Amino acid sequence: MKLTVRKSIVIITGVALAIILALKFYPRLTSHVVEIDLLSEAGISDGPYVFFDNKTTSVQWISNDSLFKLESKPSDYIHIGEGVDFKFQPKQLLALNSRPENQYDQVDKIATLSDIHGQYELYIQLLEANHIIDAKGNWSYGKGHLVIIGDAFDRGEKVTETLWHILKLRQQADKAGGKVHYLLGNHDVMVLNGDLRYIHDKYKTVAEQTGLSYAQLFAHNSLMGQWLRNCPVVLRINNIIFNHAGLSMAMVNSGQTIDKINNTFSTSIIDNNKDSIRASEELSLLARSQGPIWYRGYFRDTTLTNASIDSILHHFNVNHIVVGHTSMEQVEVLFDKRILAADTSIKRGENGELLIIDNNRFYRAGLDGKKELLW
Repeated sequence: MKLTVRKSIVIITGVALAIILALKFYPRLTSHVVEIDLLSEAGISDGPYVFFDNKTTSVQWISNDSLFKLESKPSDYIHIGEGVDFKFQPKQLLALNSRPENQYDQVDKIATLSDIHGQYELYIQLLEANHIIDAKGNWSYGKGHLVIIGDAFDRGEKVTETLWHILKLRQQADKAGGKVHYLLGNHDVMVLNGDLRYIHDKYKTVAEQTGLSYAQLFAHNSLMGQWLRNCPVVLRINNIIFNHAGLSMAMVNSGQTIDKINNTFSTSIIDNNKDSIRASEELSLLARSQGPIWYRGYFRDTTLTNASIDSILHHFNVNHIVVGHTSMEQVEVLFDKRILAADTSIKRGENGELLIIDNNRFYRAGLDGKKELLW
């Protein structure tokens, strides 16, 4: 009888050990890592582009002018090397792509930049110098919010790297209690709508090699395309609105709100054609020169007064508006500190600044990591 009991204990222990070992090594047995090497010793390298089709996930990328394609399992990880260093599960990352909130309160630290336009190295240098990321490109801003006010696309040759790095920071910031916000600018909407006038020649070659138009690489069935289509156009944090180009009196007079603007872009402007947009008075207002992705009135409309700015701020119930879109040499403060310009010409690949808001104190911060108090 005792012998039987001992044998049972041995068997149970053996089963338990087997279960423990199986659980310990389960991820290794059921998933593997797809390594994406974007070597650039010769020729073009770009990607990866991740697509969803029913229950399958397909990945393609270009390394030294060679196109690679594969299908992966839902449990597989993708690791992008070469500077970005981002390991993720596509389905898990896609789950984060639901439409984000567009209004936040009680945020102590905010860092803002705009109009990266494919200048990846300068973007990384600026974030690292100001301790938004560490030397390995990982999030180090804690519970702070990073706001990128549109236009990662066009002009430069490292758009894809920029977008993947933003997604990496978005995931890391969420885990740290912070946030990374990407707002759509005019060049982002142009690409999503198939207007490819300003893309770098590199991406014309990428389209030829993949057999897809550049816009198709960011289509509805792509991870990047789904994420971008859920990004807002207007964001409020505390008493500050962030928007690519600016909010005009025309938007005030038509009764626009933050939610209404974001919903209209998501449902009726993105993926729509020019003729249809121009046939609608509301869509034409939002998608053209008086709208939030093209407006330049804060810089070019000589009839715009402090009273007009007060009306705009009162309508949207904020004290400041931060915009990009119109190129400056540095962060600029306009209309008695009500309007701040954050497009510091990063697109040229030579210099750039961050606007940093820390406990209601406003600073400009450069590539040397030094902050200058604005007020």
